Amino acid sequence: MPRLRFPEAFPLVLALLITACAGLLRLDAFVGKYGTLDHPAWARVLTLNVAPLGALLRPSSVAWKREARPYVGGDPINYLQYGREMRSFYQAHVREPIFLAVTRGFLALLDDQDAAVSFASAAGSILAVLGIYLLGAELVSRAAGLAAALVLAGDFDVITWAPDGWRDDTFMAAVVFAAWAFLRFRRSATGRNAVLLGVTAAVVCLTRITALSFVLPALAWLIIDCPPAQRRARAKMGAGALMIMTLLVAPYLISCWLATGDPLFAINYHTSYYRYGEGLPSQTPMTAAAYVGGKFAARPFAAFDTGAIGIFVQPFVTKWLGLEPWMTGLGSVLSWCAVLGLALLPFTAKGRLLLLLLLTSLLPYAFTWNIGGGGEWRFTMHVYPFYVVAAFYGIARVARAVRDVWRRRPLAQVVHWRPAVAVLALAVLAVGGYFTLPWFVVREAIGKGEDVSIETGGRDLAFFGRGWSSPHRDGVLVRVSLDDRAVVRFPLPERRAYDVVLRLDPVAADAQGRVTLLLNRQLLGSVILGWNPERMGAYRLKLPAHQVKAGINELTIVPETLVTSTAAGPRFEWLGAQQRLGVRLWYLRVLSAPTR
Repeated sequence: MPRLRFPEAFPLVLALLITACAGLLRLDAFVGKYGTLDHPAWARVLTLNVAPLGALLRPSSVAWKREARPYVGGDPINYLQYGREMRSFYQAHVREPIFLAVTRGFLALLDDQDAAVSFASAAGSILAVLGIYLLGAELVSRAAGLAAALVLAGDFDVITWAPDGWRDDTFMAAVVFAAWAFLRFRRSATGRNAVLLGVTAAVVCLTRITALSFVLPALAWLIIDCPPAQRRARAKMGAGALMIMTLLVAPYLISCWLATGDPLFAINYHTSYYRYGEGLPSQTPMTAAAYVGGKFAARPFAAFDTGAIGIFVQPFVTKWLGLEPWMTGLGSVLSWCAVLGLALLPFTAKGRLLLLLLLTSLLPYAFTWNIGGGGEWRFTMHVYPFYVVAAFYGIARVARAVRDVWRRRPLAQVVHWRPAVAVLALAVLAVGGYFTLPWFVVREAIGKGEDVSIETGGRDLAFFGRGWSSPHRDGVLVRVSLDDRAVVRFPLPERRAYDVVLRLDPVAADAQGRVTLLLNRQLLGSVILGWNPERMGAYRLKLPAHQVKAGINELTIVPETLVTSTAAGPRFEWLGAQQRLGVRLWYLRVLSAPTR
């Protein structure tokens, strides 16, 4: 093996230093939340003498709160139990073996102290920092890899979760190393890279078997997105990687199959939790495929909307806040860079592969993020490194374009118009779908005879026509009417009588005693407004069948009078001093039971 020259090895040395700093920050978090250890000797030195170095790195605005009941109330206490009970690596179990084995190893090193599960999860978090350097260097450059490692090392959402004993940190590390191996193999389909890919793919599957959702499609994609001349050789090496992965993963699947009759027991077992969270029968076993398939069969628009948000929106918007202790606005800037980078990924072979890995890795969580604890930050922790690397990919591409313009290259050579138009078209379609899908979800639910609330919020543009402010949080998210007529649009599947409930308040109770309501531009009636500072008003209305349309309906709200925001009080200062206001609306709820 050739020796690394110092200039060539320097970025790796820096990456190891960043990883060491990440370890200090996570050690500081462990001591702050769980205290020091008095034995064994190495753990005492680590927590008493080394951990204070991490406190020197931590911003003064961050402080750790001591955990009163460590590891109780979630999976970490179970991981400790499972780690102590573990008899063989490939035992049939509801939890895959990698994290249990790591926990068991730290139990041996820490004289069976419960802190072992913290060390196990923190080790995964630290390894992910080195992994993101390798991934960034492979996709973009070593400088980008170092920058990405700095971000992941210092993100306080990641640091906060690291010592808490969940397996998500280990899964994040396994996913990052597997993604790096996929990119290496795509660049050079050698026997060595095939072995690396097979082993890392096996490790990520044995950390969470749901990783099959991205490992198998990515293996196929390596063959599909490939020059024809290289396809045969790459297919041969890819088959070798798949064989290695299979040899390493199959014993666990076979063990579960023999013990429970279900090789994917570790996946399918958890459908009972989500069914219970939805109020559905949960006693009988159900596969994950049947669970998701049932959602599409019952309410396809709702299932598609949930899945789309779970893949494209929810994991992304919940990240980036952990960078704010270092610099206000840093996370926001990087998030926009990541949007740019993600938009540019499809136009290179490596980028397409990384994007496929990202999107398919989210499939197991896409349909459960809105149920119970399914939306916890940790469940999509594994894609945060992808977003960070994408951010520096976007920065690098922009820097390259600026450099080319500076060197007076023709603009047509710097900006490729067809990809730019494609990105713009996809963005328009994505934004349009994001704001219009709620309409079809509501229509579908009403058609199924469910009570449905059309709430104000970030995705309500299809329902709220002219005359409304933007959504604003005032205890709950509300819109304020800005005109003498404000329209709420909503779908009704058939022409019959309906009951609806309006939740609204006057902006000035002493000056606004009533509102007049029109349904589809015909007089519906008027409502006498009340006022309770602790509870927004609720008004039940009957929509007569002869005024209802099958399809789009409009409810027009006409306040008795409009008052200026100054007269309405300090809570409306955000609308400007002389803005004329009517009512404050929370939601319109369509009730399932028809009016009699």
